[in-house]
Amino acid sequence: MKVKTDVSLELNERLSLKLSENASQCLGDSLDLQKGLIMFLGSKPLCGEGVGFGVPAVEYSDRIVFSRAATIVKKDSELVKRFSIDTVQVKTWKDRFPLDNKIYHAVQSRLADAYRKKAEFRPVLARLMRLQSLAGIKLTNRSVESKGYVNETYRMSGNSVTITVDSSMLTDNDFARVYIFNEQSADFDVYQDEFEKLRDDDIGVWEEVKSRRAYLTNRRLNVTFGVENIPGTKLYRGRELLRPRLDWAGFCYSIPSKMQQFTYTVQIS
Repeated sequence: MKVKTDVSLELNERLSLKLSENASQCLGDSLDLQKGLIMFLGSKPLCGEGVGFGVPAVEYSDRIVFSRAATIVKKDSELVKRFSIDTVQVKTWKDRFPLDNKIYHAVQSRLADAYRKKAEFRPVLARLMRLQSLAGIKLTNRSVESKGYVNETYRMSGNSVTITVDSSMLTDNDFARVYIFNEQSADFDVYQDEFEKLRDDDIGVWEEVKSRRAYLTNRRLNVTFGVENIPGTKLYRGRELLRPRLDWAGFCYSIPSKMQQFTYTVQIS
């Protein structure tokens, strides 16, 4: 059965999850990208700029391709969202002029690498990002010919959601891996696993998780979500807060191209 409007799934008396075909939910750099399951406290979304639970992107040799078009189908107790892989992110000046020369890319690549890997540089680089925003430099989502589809199937069971990823409908099969993002807002500011507990900026930006399970908690609302480490894939954690551009915290699976079916569970408490 084709779903034409938003679908809400009740977790408990406080929390619900919403799935929508509307790409213009949340804020910032992900504004017009497709979203997965967005967490709500009553009528208030808790996603910030995060893309929600269960959102694909596909890495090709020259770029990562995201989704701006999708459809939702309800099958018995499951929701299936079909993401068209059809959008790339490019840096532009004043939304119109692409910054596409080799010198800019080389400098930007080095800065991005330092930002991810060297925590001591992040405050300086964050100020530089603010200056870029003030100068009109930003990420812009541009449509490309669709690479095919990735299906995400969502199944509720109590306070957990089981998500199955199917990449077999990608028509361009020359890809390295599929990324599956599971994000809400940066208000989820405490990270914990079997080995460590981190807060705020110490959580890092896409650091690999070695623990069997990992969790992020919103201290103010006392809400937690967690995921498991799946053999054959890599799991990363991250958090960024640089409003209005960036406001997310979450986990990302890196799935090799040979693994066309992939299932995991998000636990919420």
